[in-house]
Amino acid sequence: MKIIVNADDFANSVHISEVICDCYDNGALNATSIMITASDLDASLALLETRPNMRTSLHLNISEGTPISKPENIAYLVDENGKFCKSFETVVFDYYLGNAQKKQSIKHQIKEEYKNQIELYAMKLQKTDISLDSHQHYHTIPFVSDILMELSCELQDIHFTYIRVPQEPFFICLDSLKDIKNYLGLNIIKHLLLNFFSHQLRRKLVANKIACSDIFAGVLFTGHMTYLSIVKALARYDYKQSVEILLHPAFLSEAEDKVWAEDKFKEFYINQHRKNERDILLSDRFQAFIKKLNKASV
Repeated sequence: MKIIVNADDFANSVHISEVICDCYDNGALNATSIMITASDLDASLALLETRPNMRTSLHLNISEGTPISKPENIAYLVDENGKFCKSFETVVFDYYLGNAQKKQSIKHQIKEEYKNQIELYAMKLQKTDISLDSHQHYHTIPFVSDILMELSCELQDIHFTYIRVPQEPFFICLDSLKDIKNYLGLNIIKHLLLNFFSHQLRRKLVANKIACSDIFAGVLFTGHMTYLSIVKALARYDYKQSVEILLHPAFLSEAEDKVWAEDKFKEFYINQHRKNERDILLSDRFQAFIKKLNKASV
């Protein structure tokens, strides 16, 4: 599959999974990443039974919700309630500014949780060849990507066939005044940092003969993706390369909104931007654009 159009967060709620399936059934979506740590996992996986051709990946997660591992075995990663509590930047600073003992502990705990998630995903999906990415791109942190390379050698019965490399070309897209914030706030910092980390990750994947995309779209405008931003990100695409386009089109239902725990993540799952990204995937214009890319890349 040369053109991967992926939705993250499958299984984080049943409605999120249903929206993703609708974007697959009626839109340009052809892939999704599964949060194996989600409480609604089994109900969501049942939706895939009638969609055997949808490409799936494991969405490794150490930032939100409940781990697979026993909390006492990964005490660094969880709070007193056994929930993940470490942000991307906290993991980076704690590891690279820590002493040798702290580095070893952090790495060991992330490796244990990742291993448990990979094995559960392989069992639930009945797959031995799996694709990987991660919630908020934690897997691009150099010492974390080292963990994945170690696991690719140690997990004898599981083969990593693809790992996301969110290395996105810089582009200017100012379709409206709202787009300016992507160049003045967190997204531009994320774009630069992930490109730096992704360069190292790509070298590791090549050395370990694990596939990745040549071009990625979905960082600079993450959370605010537009049709034009995707077109601009792929402006230099030569139709010979592989592409991954990342969107977050799914959201909580009204019923889920009422019972979903109030936390720092909830706003993201009820934000109007997610409905906007769903509408992009379902639009005739975007579907025609993806068909054109697929036809030209054959």
